Amino acid sequence: MYYFKTILFLCFCCFLLLLSACNNVSTTQATSNNLINKVNLVGDRWVNYKGILENNKAMMQSQFIPYNPEKDYEVSRDTYVSYFNGEEFIKTELYEDTPEMLNSVEEADGIILSFNKSNRNGMQLVEIE
Repeated sequence: MYYFKTILFLCFCCFLLLLSACNNVSTTQATSNNLINKVNLVGDRWVNYKGILENNKAMMQSQFIPYNPEKDYEVSRDTYVSYFNGEEFIKTELYEDTPEMLNSVEEADGIILSFNKSNRNGMQLVEIE
């Protein structure tokens, strides 16, 4: 009877280990789907509604992110999204009720996100499949 309990306990431990390993894989995949390269963020500035870079110590700006208007994107935190066609500025939109899907802008081929520094850790832009 003692051996049965020991084997049962070991099987249970193996099951928990397998379960926790599966959970880590999905978390890693979600993080790797983030289109924002947090290493290359620019601090203390943002792209305003006129497409002009402004200094602001509370803000951060992403690098230029390739954008396909035929795909759906979701942003996880409040952010300003500036749409571009090459280097030509199109418009900046504020997304506040996050997570939120980005509006499609047909002529855009790239975006820059500007957001409050306090949102950095949770900020994600992901392509919805």
